[in-house]
This record gives sequence, structure tokens and C-alpha cells, in this order.
Amino acid sequence: MKPCDLVQCIFKPRVSRVENDCASPMEHHIKGELGIIMEIHKGHGQSHHFNVLFPQFGYTHPLSWRVIKLISAGQ
Repeated sequence: MKPCDLVQCIFKPRVSRVENDCASPMEHHIKGELGIIMEIHKGHGQSHHFNVLFPQFGYTHPLSWRVIKLISAGQ
């Protein structure tokens, strides 16, 4: 997967972010929603994650490659 690919989230995150050791609950229900990969953050092996934009909410969320399904490859 790469930036501009259309993906579907197959996981329901409960936390949107962690600040000062405090978890903030998700504001949006993104499981089953379509999003666009904006950035890739590569880790060791296959531990990289993607910043996925959900334009219908105006929201970007970091997701593992394990919880997104490729719908359509971008250009």
C-alpha cells in the first residue's frame, strides 16, 4: 500500500490519541469507512503504520497495515 490508495478500515479503535499518559476516546466510528492513505511511517519489519484520512469526518488516524483493506490503488 502507498499514499493515495483508497482503503477500508476493518477495526474499531477506541482511542484517538494519548496525551500526557491519558487516552482520548474516539470521536468518530471509522470501522467500515473508506479512507485515503496520506503517509507511511515505516518501522522494523512489517511494523509500519499509515496515516489514513477519512474525508467524510475531516479526520486523520494512524492505523496498522493489519487493520486496513486495500479497495483501490492510487496513481
